[in-house]
Amino acid sequence: MEILTSIFYAVFGAAALVAGGETLVRGAKKIAAKMKISPLVVGLTVVAICTSAPEMAVSFSAALQATPENPGVADVALGNVVGSNICNVFLILGVCALIRPLSASRQMVRRENPIMIAVCCLPLILAALCVRPDGAHCLPRWSGALLLTLFVLYEFWTVKQAKRDEAAANGEKSAATDVSENEPTTAQTRSAALDWIFALGAVALGLALLVVGAKFFVGGAVTIARAVGVSELVIGLTLVALGTSLPELTVSAIATLRGETDVALGNVVGSNICNILLILGGTVLLVSGGIGISARSLYVDLPIMLGAAALCGWFCFTGHKIQRWEGAVFVAAQLAYSVYLTQFAA
Repeated sequence: MEILTSIFYAVFGAAALVAGGETLVRGAKKIAAKMKISPLVVGLTVVAICTSAPEMAVSFSAALQATPENPGVADVALGNVVGSNICNVFLILGVCALIRPLSASRQMVRRENPIMIAVCCLPLILAALCVRPDGAHCLPRWSGALLLTLFVLYEFWTVKQAKRDEAAANGEKSAATDVSENEPTTAQTRSAALDWIFALGAVALGLALLVVGAKFFVGGAVTIARAVGVSELVIGLTLVALGTSLPELTVSAIATLRGETDVALGNVVGSNICNILLILGGTVLLVSGGIGISARSLYVDLPIMLGAAALCGWFCFTGHKIQRWEGAVFVAAQLAYSVYLTQFAA
């Protein structure tokens, strides 16, 4: 009976996470449109942060449940971040590229992909360098503060660069525009105010659903893991990671179908950066004493995450496009990784 209840909790939590993520994304995209941010920047910042909200809710909830007597719950948080990043590239970009080849802009190739690869190197380097007195590798609390600081700097720099690029593209057009023709009427002002209220309301509702969904999903996933004899880390790398990646998959697939490949690519790249700097950084900061890193995570999972980012960067660099056959390679890699986890890592 307990296992059935746990399955119900996990399913209910996943549904709430997806609904919350979708609602939050819709509101955030309206806000971004009103701020006149380019589609790529929307994908890298607003959409990426919003679609990473389920990972944030799950990881932070797991971190808060971790205790010295039960540190294994934090493994769900670590596995969730690493597994989501792998899933974002292999599954989401793979599926999107199978739908339609994904064109990569010059900014994506020269700036964003190298940043993603460098960010994916950070946890691996920090975990390799930081060793506890008992010889175990870890991510200490100060590394969480470092990752969070880098996240703030990255977001500030991205928005600043976007404004600079937009100003360069527009030139003197805004100066030549007759301001009197663009003065809003009272009705337009009221409509704009209502749009802002609905957008902010959607964000608030989405966040509420995410909090509720995270509580049920983490509790159900951990109980299921213990009942069937699978470690919490593997559950985090598979069930939790796939479940919390559904918002990214939905948004990227819809964007690809509409031909907005910048949003699809930007969403994945931005989410991967956000997952490590914001979510992993915040999780490490929340757990007393930081997070321990198992040998398997250090030598298998983290290198695979880095390899996925590097492969994404290479595919974008060659021809500035991810072709359908390259998407098939991504999907095959995700299937192979899932088989490895279920067959050899449990």
